[in-house]
Amino acid sequence: MAALAIGTAFILGFNWWTSPRRKAIATGTIERVTIWAQPVQRPGETGSNSGHQAPKGSRVEVYEHFILVTPAGGPTELSPHGWYTNLEFRAN
Repeated sequence: MAALAIGTAFILGFNWWTSPRRKAIATGTIERVTIWAQPVQRPGETGSNSGHQAPKGSRVEVYEHFILVTPAGGPTELSPHGWYTNLEFRAN
């Protein structure tokens, strides 16, 4: 059983190491975006959600399943698609 776990870990690690790195679909400077604490509710869903605005001028990188937002001098925040709204940015 331990050998199977080690073998699986080796194969997954090798695949990660040799797989091509994903490039951003688009990059730019944020005009506005709201990042939510939970997925955005669909019509008819109930409950509450809180969000915050990313600072205007932050860098945004758009990937297949998420965005990365990096404010000047601040930490990078990852937000999956469906967890942010009103994304507007100037493409680089």
